[in-house]
Amino acid sequence: MVPIACIVLSAFLMNQSAVPPDSVIRGDTLKLLETPASLSKLVEQVKKQALKTEEVEMELDGLLVDLTKTKGGKDFYDLFYSSWEAPASARNFTIIISEKPYRLSTTFIVVSINENVVYESVLQPRMDIMEYMKEEAISATQMYLANYEEILKELNGDDLSGSGIY
Repeated sequence: MVPIACIVLSAFLMNQSAVPPDSVIRGDTLKLLETPASLSKLVEQVKKQALKTEEVEMELDGLLVDLTKTKGGKDFYDLFYSSWEAPASARNFTIIISEKPYRLSTTFIVVSINENVVYESVLQPRMDIMEYMKEEAISATQMYLANYEEILKELNGDDLSGSGIY
């Protein structure tokens, strides 16, 4: 047995000239319903906005992710999180704070932005040293985010693109 929606769709495709362009086919009643003008205007506005925005933006901008494993790592993350403020021009970034095992009971703390390592150091268990490390990590992260646009321009600049002649 063929569902009624398939029959309606095939009838629609056969008689495209018979169906007005602003119509909606309902599968349960076989009636043609006119699309409301407000809905048509809304769809046109969304299409225009999609064409205007060339750059893809993340929905969750400025996410701070905790991938620490130890109590010291969690303490560092809490210190970093409580003092963190993103630069005004920064967008489309995710900061990940993670740990790597190091000698004996020490760990290596790593702060990365969009998978680029910005700061790394051996994590000390003392709170005063952890405060100093937090300040270093925040300043390095803010400096990276402030200069991110310039870094991308330098990497994609004309002086780095070759002409193909050796």
